[in-house]
Amino acid sequence: MLTFLSSILPLILESMPGELASGLAYVGAGIAVFTGVGTAIGQGIAASKAVEAVGRQPEAAGKITSTMLIGQAVAETTGLYGLIIAFILVSK
Repeated sequence: MLTFLSSILPLILESMPGELASGLAYVGAGIAVFTGVGTAIGQGIAASKAVEAVGRQPEAAGKITSTMLIGQAVAETTGLYGLIIAFILVSK
């Protein structure tokens, strides 16, 4: 199957290079934006664990919150990278 696809793909790209490349760019942009799903799940889990930790040790709420926010910022960069890649693909 893979050899069939690799042999037919150049023929398809020669027949309509502009339209197909544009369509594939939009598909790639959609996949890139889908990275936000993983980011959202990770941030939700981190926030829930932080709430549990504050519930167990209320006196450490400041340290837990600051650590959680740093983790949230790092997780958010993954979603932002996906969004930037999507914008780059759509603008081509």
